Amino acid sequence: MQVSANTVTFSVALPDGALPPEYLDESGKVSVLANAVAGTMDIVSRAEVTALERLRAGASVAEDSTTLAGLRDRGYVFDDPVVEDANYRGVVDGYFEAIKEAPFQFMFIPSFVCNLACPYCFEGELTRKSPRMTEEMIDAAFDSIPMIQELHENSGPPYITLFGGEPLLDTAPQRESIEQILSRAYDRGYPVTAITNGVALDAYVPMLLEYGCEEVQVSLDGTPEVHDTRRVFRNGKPTFKLIEHSIDVAAAAGLRVLIRVLVDLDSVGQMPEFAEFALAKGWIDNPKIRLFYGFTKQTSFLYVTPDHPPEKREKMVRGDVKPSLQEAFYRMLRDNPLVDRMLEPDPARIRAAVLEGDRVRPNLQGCSAGTSVVAFDPNGKVYGCPETVGRPQHACGDYFPGFRYSGGYREPWRHRHVDTVEMCRECNVKLFCGGGGCPIKAWAASGGDFNTCYCPKVSTIKTRVESELAYLLPMALQRRQSRTASGSPEKGMGTWDQMTTVGSFPWMT
Repeated sequence: MQVSANTVTFSVALPDGALPPEYLDESGKVSVLANAVAGTMDIVSRAEVTALERLRAGASVAEDSTTLAGLRDRGYVFDDPVVEDANYRGVVDGYFEAIKEAPFQFMFIPSFVCNLACPYCFEGELTRKSPRMTEEMIDAAFDSIPMIQELHENSGPPYITLFGGEPLLDTAPQRESIEQILSRAYDRGYPVTAITNGVALDAYVPMLLEYGCEEVQVSLDGTPEVHDTRRVFRNGKPTFKLIEHSIDVAAAAGLRVLIRVLVDLDSVGQMPEFAEFALAKGWIDNPKIRLFYGFTKQTSFLYVTPDHPPEKREKMVRGDVKPSLQEAFYRMLRDNPLVDRMLEPDPARIRAAVLEGDRVRPNLQGCSAGTSVVAFDPNGKVYGCPETVGRPQHACGDYFPGFRYSGGYREPWRHRHVDTVEMCRECNVKLFCGGGGCPIKAWAASGGDFNTCYCPKVSTIKTRVESELAYLLPMALQRRQSRTASGSPEKGMGTWDQMTTVGSFPWMT
């Protein structure tokens, strides 16, 4: 009997009295086991943790046989290495076979120009002046779609995303380019989405509906007081009211609207007020509207080239979301259930497992840009990540005036995953982080090698999961207590005694 290499132990601080003393370690925390191959996650007792660690250390575990049998049933411990390896290969290989038939996103950038001057924009100076896609370029981009899918061994349905700059600029030349893209997508039966700042979305709604656009994404950075200090026109004029109006027009017309809320230390305290606003607007309960969030982050890594000195590369790549922001975010959420209802945060991708009894889903790639995203820019170049557009060192080919695919750059990136990055192979949290971190950051930091690792330290990955568990588990415990008190049956669950034979919550049924 052995401990699975994919079994991870998380240590989580919960409120006093949340669980009986036998679940608390010496520091007063509870232990949560998770195995993304087995799909399991369980709160375990101190005795179960001790038995697991004794087995991991190679000690005699005869007296622990009953306990370990329960852990084996949940996939944390195994008897047969061949079966264990087959289960792992089934998860990893099965994922990469599945994405060959998954939808493939083709992003069209008719121009880099944007009418806003957001301080955190990753395209920066590109948005001031730009060429515009011609009709010939648009035709060439559509013609290259089957070739790119063949190179990616992808047979999934293509879909088109309008991207920028700002794709929905309300100017005659831009409207002409957008209609050309929409009409060609419509003729081919390709679904269309759009990512827009939203200030002129209302003017485009009739055109988008005419050509079957399915959804649009817009951004609001919280309340007007916060939003209008940064998502502003180049002359400094505010945009909140214009975007609010566009959201209402689009949703009323039948478009699905995704509202992205960027959160940072300046805006996190305004989230409760914004949630009250969204509730009053009817956005939270509107089936055509979904609100989600992202953290602002630095983007200097996009400017790195392999010939930068190592110390400069490291400095430019370092830094992402500060721990203090995540801590402030969770503090705010605990005091404001409406914000949780609005955003349903899930940075570690475990929310459904904890709250709904779903299985833990392995994260085998940190970003879909590696396999199923391509962007066409107005210079005739092809990019594999929308954040890298306009930076020639990250172009993976051309679509105009002729088609060229840079296999030397793109192929190592496309095939990069938890088994190809050496540092990830022996890491037992790799299935929670996607393996190796952002591939562009890894490429930049290493001087041009995709099969290297640039990720937060293992302790940071574990902290991310533990922070979300500390937030979600009290909610899960409270729900179960409420159901027990009301006599309501727990779908797919046994009694409390049955649940505690292997741990408190057998999430996977």
